[in-house]
Amino acid sequence: MASTGGSEGISLDLKPMLDVFSVLITFLLMTFSSDPVSHDVSPGIELPESKTIVSLDEIPSITVTKGEIKVGDIKVANIIAGDVEEKARTQGAIYPLYEELVKLMKTNVKVMERLGIKDEVKVGTITMEMDESHRFKLMKRIMLSGQQAEFITFKLMVAKQSN
Repeated sequence: MASTGGSEGISLDLKPMLDVFSVLITFLLMTFSSDPVSHDVSPGIELPESKTIVSLDEIPSITVTKGEIKVGDIKVANIIAGDVEEKARTQGAIYPLYEELVKLMKTNVKVMERLGIKDEVKVGTITMEMDESHRFKLMKRIMLSGQQAEFITFKLMVAKQSN
């Protein structure tokens, strides 16, 4: 309830205000959609085509199957008994993976310069898809290789659990 208090003016009780805000937040959350906007094109209209140069957020993607490591479609290392072959390891990292990621980082830098993004902080992102049977030791080697190639943000792909 609202009360008037002489020189203090009007004051409102907290409980009804919280109720109003919780209803408002619930309404906003229910109406928010993270799906892309879809729109039917009217007949007789031909929309112009658009080409994306490079999506920096999507590259590189590292795929770690039970037997190999790939960067995109390029195989960089074999996995034997749950770890990378010893000849491919250097200071805890995976050297062929590091070399491939350095190439990709150079490509990213060139693209950012062409797009005029040279003054902003250049943060590399790795999207990693890894078989669940692997140990963390292998993931740590991959992350170390990425870190040495200046990729410091890691996105790990997981399967959504159904109820």
